[in-house]
Formats: sequence, structure tokens, C-alpha cells
Amino acid sequence: MIQRGRFEDALANLSAIFQERGVAYALMGGLAVAAWGAPRATEDIDLLADLSPSQELDAALHARGFEAEWRRGAPDDPIPLLLRLRSRSGPEIDVVCATRAWEREMLSRSIRLRLPQGLEIPVVAIEDLIVLKLMAGGPADLADVADLLQRAGPLPELEKRAAARGVLELLRQVRASAGN
Repeated sequence: MIQRGRFEDALANLSAIFQERGVAYALMGGLAVAAWGAPRATEDIDLLADLSPSQELDAALHARGFEAEWRRGAPDDPIPLLLRLRSRSGPEIDVVCATRAWEREMLSRSIRLRLPQGLEIPVVAIEDLIVLKLMAGGPADLADVADLLQRAGPLPELEKRAAARGVLELLRQVRASAGN
């Protein structure tokens, strides 16, 4: 598990860069699961952000000690544009670039939460996090979904959001297997 200070430092530096540039962003992935109250060990940071490659952004990232690598997928790729960040002392950070309207909607619904590490940061809404985890569909993702469903209570928008992303049946399967 990564040391507490490394997460805080990396997130604080990246958050400052995004805020200086007016970039909408939100935490997703394992740290977001933890922010919503489900204990979760993770080795990296995953973010969703409304950004695109630019020399100015690359320069700002470099100035704060990040090495940036832009990865482009095909238009039908689940992640058409990804920014992978590395630093000497911090965790790896994957920034999924919001290239579709529904991803930007998720950003607009993000909620500022205090992470277990103490930093306050925008986090995707719990319904959106569950949908993203269902879309990823790995065993750890589905375990996260089951855990989040047990902790969350009623989520009136969840089925509508899951249906919109094509994962409603998987949501129902996870609920059934978890007894929710």
C-alpha cells in the first residue's frame, strides 16, 4: 500500500494544476470507493477530467514533478484518451479524459468529499462510481459495487444511470448475489 503522504502530495499538486486551469475533475477508482466509506487498498490514483493535450498543461505538470504520457485509443475504445502521470516519489496516476457528454455529466454531479488521507477533493457521485465500476467489470470492481451498495442506502438514480450505460442487468446480478 502506498504511504499516506504520497497520495496527499500527488493529489494536492495535481488538484492545484487543474484548479489553476479551470479543469473540471473528480476522483474515481479505489480512492473514490474509500471516500464513499468502503475500506479499499489501492496502489494508484484514478481521475476523470475534462481536459485535452496541450503544451501548457504538459509544462505545468513537468514543473510540479510529473512525467506525462498521453495515450490515444480508437474512437470506440472505452477510454479514447488517457493521461498517465508518474513522479519520482508519488503513485501512478491515470486521468481518464472526458471525451463524451455522459462523462462530463458525471463531472458536473461530482461531490467534494474528504478522503481518508485528509484531503478534500471532488469525487464522482456514488451512483456514477457504481456505474463506472460495473462498466469496468473486473472481479475487484464488482466486489466494490457490492460493498458500495451495502453502504449506500437508497440510490433512486442508479438504475436509470446503469441502464443508460448498458450495465443494468449486471447491476441486478450484483445486487442479487450480494443479497441487496
